[in-house]
Amino acid sequence: MKLSEIIDAIQEWIGTIKGKYNEEINIEFLVEQEDYLRYIIESANYLAELVVEPKGFHPHRFVWFEILNKRKDSLQEPYFYLDGENSSVESILENLNQGLSYMLEPS
Repeated sequence: MKLSEIIDAIQEWIGTIKGKYNEEINIEFLVEQEDYLRYIIESANYLAELVVEPKGFHPHRFVWFEILNKRKDSLQEPYFYLDGENSSVESILENLNQGLSYMLEPS
């Protein structure tokens, strides 16, 4: 699997969720380049960062997705997803959707 395939799939995913959840989330495009994406996704109670980058000296292969709770009194664990060498585009998108569901849970 190539980085370009993942970037195309994630850009399509971002477009889909932006349209579908326009009222529930805000997406800020920090960087959109041929081989690097960085988005901030915010809901009422959560703040997330999604990074897609070439292989390097980091604990993921291409995709890193982190969601933090913005509520001061909450004890919920953050949500992390890091893809691995055997991750498929489908499994990456499935984990991004799980993270999005986490962000949209009612308080």
